[in-house]
Amino acid sequence: MSKEFFKKKSSFSLFRETALSFLCGLIFSCAQLGSIASPIPVAAAVCTGCLGSVSVLLGAIVTGFISGSFLSLIPLLISLMLAACVRIFLREWNSSLFVSVSASLCVFAAGMVYSFAQNKSAEGILVSVMSAFLTGTTAYFLSTVLASFNNQKKIHLKSSVGCAAAVVYFVLISALFSFEYSTINPGYIIGVAVTLIAAQRFRYCGGVICGALTACGAMLSAEELGMSLVFLPVTGLLAGYMTEKGSFVASGVFFLFNALAQLTIQNSFTTYSSIGNLMLGCIVYLLLHTICLDKWLVADEPASDRMMENMALRLRFMAASISSVRADTEKISELLSHSAYESKYKDKQLAYALCSTGTEGKASQKKTQDIPYEHEKSRIKLQREKTARKTESRHILFEQLIASEKMLASFGESMSVRYSSELTDAIERRLDSCGYYCDSVAAYFNQCERLVIELYSQDSRFEENMSSVCRVLSEMLGTDFLPPEKAGTKNSVRFCLCQASPYHLKSYSAKRCAENGDVSGDTTLLFRDSSGSVYAVLSDGMGTGRSAAVESRMTAEMFRKLVGSGISCDAAIRIINGLMLTKSEQESFATLDTVCFDPDSCEVTLIKSGAASTIIRQGDRVVSVSAPTFPIGSAASADVFTKKISLAPGDIVVMLSDGVPESQYPFIKKMLLTDGEIKDIADDICRKSVIFGGGRCRDDVSVTVLQLCRRGE
Repeated sequence: MSKEFFKKKSSFSLFRETALSFLCGLIFSCAQLGSIASPIPVAAAVCTGCLGSVSVLLGAIVTGFISGSFLSLIPLLISLMLAACVRIFLREWNSSLFVSVSASLCVFAAGMVYSFAQNKSAEGILVSVMSAFLTGTTAYFLSTVLASFNNQKKIHLKSSVGCAAAVVYFVLISALFSFEYSTINPGYIIGVAVTLIAAQRFRYCGGVICGALTACGAMLSAEELGMSLVFLPVTGLLAGYMTEKGSFVASGVFFLFNALAQLTIQNSFTTYSSIGNLMLGCIVYLLLHTICLDKWLVADEPASDRMMENMALRLRFMAASISSVRADTEKISELLSHSAYESKYKDKQLAYALCSTGTEGKASQKKTQDIPYEHEKSRIKLQREKTARKTESRHILFEQLIASEKMLASFGESMSVRYSSELTDAIERRLDSCGYYCDSVAAYFNQCERLVIELYSQDSRFEENMSSVCRVLSEMLGTDFLPPEKAGTKNSVRFCLCQASPYHLKSYSAKRCAENGDVSGDTTLLFRDSSGSVYAVLSDGMGTGRSAAVESRMTAEMFRKLVGSGISCDAAIRIINGLMLTKSEQESFATLDTVCFDPDSCEVTLIKSGAASTIIRQGDRVVSVSAPTFPIGSAASADVFTKKISLAPGDIVVMLSDGVPESQYPFIKKMLLTDGEIKDIADDICRKSVIFGGGRCRDDVSVTVLQLCRRGE
């Protein structure tokens, strides 16, 4: 990936951190945790970078001037200034222990200075010590959570990071409970919504834990409101069991039981206020319950049954894809064998006609004297042919075994994804509610946290609704998806929806038939696999015309079907090589030139078997990649060349068939250094291949030009 991309990504992260830090200082500067100031601003200032700590300080200053409580915020402002100095001068020290000690010392020093300035008693010093201890503890757990999220882009709840996240949530919700605008309390509303979301996502465990943390936070900052939430863990437990009935039923039961509890233990004014906040919290939950948190929050659930079901489903689909390829090859072999049988029959008829002449009759009488020698010679020749056939069959068998090993290995690698049972269930419910029924759904995040949704169906009419399905899922998840990629077997079809990446490939192909030809023997394809990787394929069949087109089309389509079903490129090529060797007695082969683009890493993989050179423009330089390999079907062992190259936006890849003479390569390299459109480049190469070929087009010419672009360009 280009340095420009990393620079922009770093700038965006820096801006996000600065903005969030400023909001933290702006919102939580006046927050309380019981009788002392909330430790969140100082903890956030120490856990972030230089700009982050300064932003928290600026936010606190703005809050002090707006609220008119600047003097009361002096201890906090002194703590934030000390924290900013720590982050500026000790920016490389980022361990959780250092962050905790730094936050404690900053708060303690500020408290001592303020206490001596105000001539406060020992009670003020004790409050400073307690505040420093609480701030250091909060900073330690906040640093743990942020480090996990920055490194892995997720938080594992069933680990020490999950415990740290619980402490951070407790401190945050306590601070929010200290705010109250008229009868509306933001902590109450957010706490109720979080409890219901946790009950939906983690069932009764999530409802009980988040309910208990919310109730304890309320008791710490607002005792009267805390009393109204004393039954929140119990109702969270009930909501966890009721989520299977639907979000409206769960929130309704949750609201009803909490309202009855508050009417029992509270006075009238507090009860009406609490019930209003409770209703607002349930409404917020209903608005946000469709948001999937699996991308950031990970918990080890008892979802092994679904995982195994998904694995078995993918295995069966892969096996069906191989069976489909084999069936197609058998049909072609029957046609070719029938053609070969007719050719042999004609040769025998001609031989009989020659033997019937007088000259041939005399020659045959003369050769009867050498029958024993000729018989032994034929037997040895036949034995050699049998040995050669067995050797070739053994090589083919070994190649297929290797292909099977690579296929299983590649499938194991493809399973290193993170399935989301929550998202899968939500998608199934949404499609069912909209009247779109499919046999199975699998939603998961790949290694780069890009969302992939697989939809399996045996109903052929499901394809007619795919555009509507894509629109529904895009609106539901707030995510842009690439056009669905279809892969079919005899009995079922699979559609893959991949989350759009920041980059995409623009492509254009141009062809020219050989002289006196009406059909090009070359085949070009462009498709995506289940992970969203883009494949550009160019195959050149033996010879020209229709016979070459059959070979190239068969090779390219088999490669697309195998790779699209989840088989690695190497294994797919070995399988195709064996099928090409054994499909008929006639010799046939085809080249295979493939460019695989990974949208997550902006890296292309060149895969060549007997293909012509590939020309690549990288920035201001042009390189040519060639591979001295044999075509597919020409040898028992598949000959495959692979090479990975990193691209940047604007780079161009040119794939060529053998019909483009090598004398044209300097002209192509010179053309790529100009800022031309890929369509003009492909058309010019095709048009001038005749000139560089000496005025004749002896072979089919195919050109595919690819360009890496940012999405939207």
